[in-house]
Amino acid sequence: MALEFDLIETYFKPLSKSLSAEEVGIGDDGAVLTVPENHQMVVVTDTLVCGVHFLKEASAYDIAWKSVAVNLSDLAAMGATPAGYSLGLTLPENDQAWLIEFARGLRAIGEQFKVPLIGGDTTKGPLVLTVTAQGWVPNQQAILRSGAQVGDVVCVTQTIGDGALGLKLVLDSLSPVFKAQLTAGENQHLLSALNRPVPQSKIAVALRGLVNSAADISDGLLADLGHILKQSNNKKTRLATSILESSHQKSCGKSAPKKQNVFAELGADIELTQVPLSTAVKKYLAATDDWSLILSGGDDYQLCMTVSPLNWDKVQLVAEKYGVKITKIGQIVHQSGIRCLKRGTPVADGLDTVKGYAHF
Repeated sequence: MALEFDLIETYFKPLSKSLSAEEVGIGDDGAVLTVPENHQMVVVTDTLVCGVHFLKEASAYDIAWKSVAVNLSDLAAMGATPAGYSLGLTLPENDQAWLIEFARGLRAIGEQFKVPLIGGDTTKGPLVLTVTAQGWVPNQQAILRSGAQVGDVVCVTQTIGDGALGLKLVLDSLSPVFKAQLTAGENQHLLSALNRPVPQSKIAVALRGLVNSAADISDGLLADLGHILKQSNNKKTRLATSILESSHQKSCGKSAPKKQNVFAELGADIELTQVPLSTAVKKYLAATDDWSLILSGGDDYQLCMTVSPLNWDKVQLVAEKYGVKITKIGQIVHQSGIRCLKRGTPVADGLDTVKGYAHF
């Protein structure tokens, strides 16, 4: 790309200035970050492709904001404090007006979440953005997907389904009758949820030690809760296998130990009437009864978490402190998969088999 270094110097290097004097951001072959003592680094990466993850008509500001926000949401799911991010930007042309707005979007989210741009690369081609973000967690305190336990409360932050409904609004795939029911405020809420999601970075750090497992809801509530269950089941199986093998070794020459139900699978019951919804999504459900959009549409960038009942009151105190709603929507149980309920009765319309966003 012509004038690549001028582009970097003009639009991106100013976004690196919040680093300390001992650290190195944009301008060298690589970034140099200081890892806080007794902390581990968390690294996440997301790629956004024009026409797949955002529309060609999307504003440069919104594209910039979302490309960073989706990574901060992944860091939040792990309880990490954001430290910095790098950007790989492929552009079809050196459009100065577009770059000014793009840099403005990066600056806005960087200042709000105190996360600097520390490096990256630019090249020419179809519009694609890859962001890699780094964060810190105290040693062994990262919140993982693999910690769910039977009896845990399943909960989510804020509301679910707004981004997916916002996409329908942008694509003009909603009926004129339904669109007429939406207020100007509801329209704006849906568009903001889609284009400028707000990662739950601040509250996530306060939830370390209180939450057993968590996942960022990007592919859809059921899909991302499914990721928690899969990883937790894998961990449970590994631990159970290790225990049985150890028991077998100790009992050599004796009668074999009785097998316990250590391999019982973890699943979840979700009460649909408890899923937190905005007024716009409630109107959509009243008109269509289309729960699949809310459960599998994705683009929420909220947190799905499992919490021991013993910690639930503490989690609610954290939620109140940070002004973030955390709603109980179900429970981890011994069963296979996720069962959707309405007022305690299993639904009969196949919602338990609904899948989330498919990348391929």
